[in-house]
Amino acid sequence: MSRTSKRARRKQLRRKIGAFSAVLRSSRPGIHYTATIYATLTPEHSGPYDPDEIANRVRTALRTTAAAAVRDQDPIDLPAAQDACAEQLRKPQDLDLPDRATRVTASVRLELADKDRAAVEELLTAIRAQATADTLTSQRTEALAKELAHPAALLARWLQQPDAHVTQPPDEAELEALARRLRGYPKGRDEPVELQLLDILRDFLAEFPKEEQKRLLMMLLADGMRAARKPGHADQVEALTKTDPATGEATAAEEAP
Repeated sequence: MSRTSKRARRKQLRRKIGAFSAVLRSSRPGIHYTATIYATLTPEHSGPYDPDEIANRVRTALRTTAAAAVRDQDPIDLPAAQDACAEQLRKPQDLDLPDRATRVTASVRLELADKDRAAVEELLTAIRAQATADTLTSQRTEALAKELAHPAALLARWLQQPDAHVTQPPDEAELEALARRLRGYPKGRDEPVELQLLDILRDFLAEFPKEEQKRLLMMLLADGMRAARKPGHADQVEALTKTDPATGEATAAEEAP
């Protein structure tokens, strides 16, 4: 076989595997990647061979590898799919070709055809709309739970009902139990820790029904503030201990000369 013939076969093989296309399924039904794969044989095949047969085996092997690499990749994140596919194709594969074993490596460029790109845009629009609806629903629910997290608020809401019997209001213990359940509603991730701490303190103080107990706890809190070198805050807490919680007015002991 002439030298020219060998060169022609080699050139033909390079042309057939140097850049070939593949259509690969994504994780989204109906949306596919369009891949261009660039293969390299090491060492190059020599001797008499059929370039079409070798090229078919190479293309089949690389398409199978590429398909497995992206089948779980979301087309919304095309760069991630590109990286995953390229990583797999960079790994040398052993091919049992006629007359000798050869290794093949490849690079790849992933794209989305126009129809697949349009499908991704529609998908993103639907996801954004659903996320907005979910956020609004969560915010409304959280706001309602926050509003009704106090027994008095629950009673006020109950009194607003057209069939409410003013002379037969809900039991105070039932209102407190329901309000406590509402205070346990999961808070948003972005809610400041200060607000979460306030809810915990409110629940803690609610465990001590007697005003004397609440005052003692508030005095302990004031002592902690002074230890943290925050006397101004401690004074404000102590001022609350000298106020009637029901009326917000000074206690009789404070009014006495």
